Amino acid sequence: MATSKITSDAKKKIEETIDEASEYIQDQAIEKYDKAIDRLKYERDRLERELRHEYRNARRYVRANPEQGVGIAFVTGLVIGILLSRGGRN
Repeated sequence: MATSKITSDAKKKIEETIDEASEYIQDQAIEKYDKAIDRLKYERDRLERELRHEYRNARRYVRANPEQGVGIAFVTGLVIGILLSRGGRN
């Protein structure tokens, strides 16, 4: 009977230890997930700011140099057209 009580107590302690470890691991996972989400949001905001800045710079450049902008667009269109026409032959 004493062995049964010791075994029962040991089982309870093991279950408690497993439950505590499970809760700790879950808390750590949630914490790391939240940190990752925060870092991704920060990076998204930074990239959006950088993209807006570069977009404004590009618009300013094209306004200041419209001939070059039209020329670049024309050459880019030619290159894309050539690539697409070659892709259709294969």
